[in-house]
Amino acid sequence: MNATYRRAILLAATSLAFVAGEAQATYGIVLVDYPGAVFTDVRAINNNGRIAGYASFDGVNTFGFTYQAGVFTPFPALPGGVNTYAHGINDAGLVAGGTAAEASGDRGLTLNGIAYTFFQKPGWLNTNVRFITNSGLVTGYADDGATGTVGFIYNPATSTYVDITVAGSTLTIPQGMNAAGQVVGSAHVPGIGTESFLRQPGGAMTFFQLDGQQTRARGINDLGVMTGNLNDALGNFHAWVGTSLGYELIDVPGAAGGTVGQAINNAGQVSGFYFDAASNPHGFIASPAVLPTGTTSGGAYTFGVDVVPNVPIFIDPDVAVGYDYAIGHKNPLFASVRLPIGVGDSMYVLKVEGRRFALGGGVLFDFRAHGFRKGVSSFRVACIEPSANLDPANPLAFVTEVTFMDAGRFTGTQKPLVDPARGKRTLCEKVSRGEDGDDGGGDD
Repeated sequence: MNATYRRAILLAATSLAFVAGEAQATYGIVLVDYPGAVFTDVRAINNNGRIAGYASFDGVNTFGFTYQAGVFTPFPALPGGVNTYAHGINDAGLVAGGTAAEASGDRGLTLNGIAYTFFQKPGWLNTNVRFITNSGLVTGYADDGATGTVGFIYNPATSTYVDITVAGSTLTIPQGMNAAGQVVGSAHVPGIGTESFLRQPGGAMTFFQLDGQQTRARGINDLGVMTGNLNDALGNFHAWVGTSLGYELIDVPGAAGGTVGQAINNAGQVSGFYFDAASNPHGFIASPAVLPTGTTSGGAYTFGVDVVPNVPIFIDPDVAVGYDYAIGHKNPLFASVRLPIGVGDSMYVLKVEGRRFALGGGVLFDFRAHGFRKGVSSFRVACIEPSANLDPANPLAFVTEVTFMDAGRFTGTQKPLVDPARGKRTLCEKVSRGEDGDDGGGDD
């Protein structure tokens, strides 16, 4: 997979001959809803698994939010109840977004903790922000409140803009930008419709539509893998992931009006939103998963996949209230683990060699940074809430990211724990009380 991605970024810079069905993966999907909100729109995911977006309690007024370690944090309130939104978050946690429905024109913003910085593109009524890079560059577009638009790359350090324009376009939206300076977005040109573009650092642009459909590119990672959304013949949205080697569609099961891809991180995780039957959006995160190859006589799931140091894979059997993870014979040791966002309260307990750690969904747990400098051969995840009602017949419901200390082949196992009462009493309650160490009674 890693070699394919390296090749893909080179091809994406020169050619966009997308072919459906040639870039297939299996995706595990978790749903993300801000607690108590009528709708939740997840727009961004960074390489640390942190997400950002916006939500509404009444279906009218919106507020931006971030999520980290099991905690949703709303944007600080602005005077007059001005609506806010988040569209991007970089690896340092700097958030980019904007205001909405301001009489004097919508403003772009960055949020560093609790400190806002606002900006507006000179000469334009509204400034609409879409993404922020690790270097702090911001993409988006400005409009005049009518039919005029211009895309831009904004540098907050110098307060300067680089315009991105498409001849004949009535709406040009640059969005995703990777470390190489490639930008993806979309333009609507009468007579052609909506098409995606890939812009090179020097300004050259390549345009494409997938299978002749109205297509929007929204994210590109450092490996050249892109995501976005398209409309089918009935007008329904479908998220897509692709490179010049091909593309595939991602649909949230049960989505009524479609699935909309918005961002992609370097691990290949896609964030976005889908519509319910009432046309309200709800967030999702889709992770490319390695499925089990079989089971042992004891009920543990088995795997077989080549791995390289510090490059994540996502393993994903049926769901339970916990799992025991172990490497196979002469496998590389585990280096890190990251657990999914959106399963119950997204709070878990990690047990490693008699020690226990509270761990929020989306947080990378590096074993080496917690005293296991050579990595570990096994660990347990517990406290997956039974009230999450995860379908045990769904093999894509609990997606676990793991990395390894060395190159080799992973033939390990993941054994479900199916006793919720026992697991919750002996692990969850102890960690919540701040207790550490082993029970002295073997496995919990």
